[in-house]
Amino acid sequence: MASAAIKSSVAGLLVIVFCTAGIVKITDKIAPEIHKQMRREFVELAKAHPMKVWFGRSINPKLYCSTIGYIEVISALVLYGGTRRLKIASTVIMLLVMILVMQGLYWLGKPAVMFLPGALSVFLLVLNFLFLLAEEPTKAEKKQ
Repeated sequence: MASAAIKSSVAGLLVIVFCTAGIVKITDKIAPEIHKQMRREFVELAKAHPMKVWFGRSINPKLYCSTIGYIEVISALVLYGGTRRLKIASTVIMLLVMILVMQGLYWLGKPAVMFLPGALSVFLLVLNFLFLLAEEPTKAEKKQ
């Protein structure tokens, strides 16, 4: 019983956090100041993106911010209402996004405190991933 409550709490928290963060990155209608701050952060993150660092390709910070926002919202909604396989894929995608952002922060030399939200998100995503792997597939999923 407690295990089901923990699974639901972790998944629910991830959905709320990633939907909120994604929507704030996409539009300035909800929280204009936070949206501006995120845009400024993505200007810096675009300079430390692997495409820029390894291949010399410049990244449009505005497009980068919007793309990450849409990925977060879509992945969170899939995590909320998708099948088990889609939830696993969504969790992996969100993990990759968080690792990419944390890598950018590291390359920019940001203080350790800046890693805390990302590290907590990664911890919750890994926990959710393990919960999803431990679930028994439904009969319909077994047939596929």
